[in-house]
Amino acid sequence: MTASILVADDHDIARAGLIAMIGGQDDFHVALDVRDGTEAVEACANHRPDLALLDIRMPRMDGLAATREIRRVSPGTRVMIITMHDSLDYLEAAIDAGATGYLLKDASRDDILRTIRRVLAGDAFFDGPLVARLLRRAATKPQTSSSALETLTVREREVLTKVAEGLTNKEIGRALKISPGTVKIHVERIIGKLRAGDRTQAAVMAVRGGLVATVGEEQP
Repeated sequence: MTASILVADDHDIARAGLIAMIGGQDDFHVALDVRDGTEAVEACANHRPDLALLDIRMPRMDGLAATREIRRVSPGTRVMIITMHDSLDYLEAAIDAGATGYLLKDASRDDILRTIRRVLAGDAFFDGPLVARLLRRAATKPQTSSSALETLTVREREVLTKVAEGLTNKEIGRALKISPGTVKIHVERIIGKLRAGDRTQAAVMAVRGGLVATVGEEQP
């Protein structure tokens, strides 16, 4: 059975274009399309799609508020924001709301399809350049308490460093010579110990705590 996807965008042309772009796949299909956040929440509550693709700016309820509500009414539905806004504030708000993906609308079709598959597979994926900027901004803020970070094992710190570099579980496994399943266990433990919402929040906490060097900058 293929994964089901909901698409929410108030612009009819943009919504139809996205549906056409991601259509014809063997492993997932667009089952629902709606025009605003309120309709998205109602559809997720009634139909429980595997993934909701949301724009941010929509009438009645925006994509960020809809993300929070979808995570409440349909916990099994993963949420991915796809938007024209490359704002760090929007990205951070999306992460805090529970989104597990954030991609810009000008991304290539291949990148969009790849990201959908990663999110459906259980990975969190956020636009790389935006995440690098977010981590750099996090590094300029006052450091958070390191008590939670100090509970991480050496291996967990190694894994968290790779997470902050934007690697997938498979890529981390290859780099550290461990299985993707073992990486997944480490990531889940890291998120639990840090009480983070997801792997990206954990990476931000690591940067703020001084554990991980800022992504996207040259190191001496």
